[in-house]
Amino acid sequence: MSNIKAAIVDDEVRNIHILRNILENYCKDVTVVGEAQNINEAAEMIKNNPIDVLFLDIEMPPHNGFQLLEMFPVLNFEVIFITAFQEYALQAIKFAALDYLLKPIKVSEVEDALEKVKKSKKGRLNELASILKDYVKNNDNAFSKIVIPVNDGYNVIDLKDIVYCEAFDSYTKIQLISNVSHLISKSLKEYEEMLSDKGFYRVHKSFLINIHHIVKIIKGLGTAVVMSDQKNIPISSRKKDEFFTQLKGVINL
Repeated sequence: MSNIKAAIVDDEVRNIHILRNILENYCKDVTVVGEAQNINEAAEMIKNNPIDVLFLDIEMPPHNGFQLLEMFPVLNFEVIFITAFQEYALQAIKFAALDYLLKPIKVSEVEDALEKVKKSKKGRLNELASILKDYVKNNDNAFSKIVIPVNDGYNVIDLKDIVYCEAFDSYTKIQLISNVSHLISKSLKEYEEMLSDKGFYRVHKSFLINIHHIVKIIKGLGTAVVMSDQKNIPISSRKKDEFFTQLKGVINL
């Protein structure tokens, strides 16, 4: 994109002005072509003004930004979400591997988000729409899928197909069924935060496992679990008691 056409949607005029000033003063290749303070105004604006990127506030009572995206069967623009750290909404964004800015907005973060947009695959949001639709319909964190970046785009993965996640420095290997794996440039801690209430448990500093893929528990001096792919994963001594307590709620021991 040589010249990026942007629109800003936020229910607070002050926030619109702050972001517009950042874009006009620090992002010379961006032109703000529209602004709106609610989703109905925003939908009309976007239909009448083709854009490349939408800066979208999540919380705009009585609506939210996800509902605006539902109005468009095909999304021909990128989205950078804006949030004041509503945890449940952030989880939806992280599950869908989307970009977001935290309020108060910082110049460097806007620049970083725009760099990602420039490098991204055009229209990639359509590939990730199933995650957002789960959010809009349920609004209760009942996500069953996660999006991960791969060489030629993004893969949408069922959580039930993840056997375990393994730390490799600042990267994470996601091991799937059928001996398929992906190496992702995110830390294991990030995946622990996303998946800890989805049947996953950090049994070791290097491993986050899907409890439903345990096929055997080895007790003794070196307690471990055997996963459905026959991987033997150690359980750290400090995690052992808490792990077995949690496991009793899922599996009859």
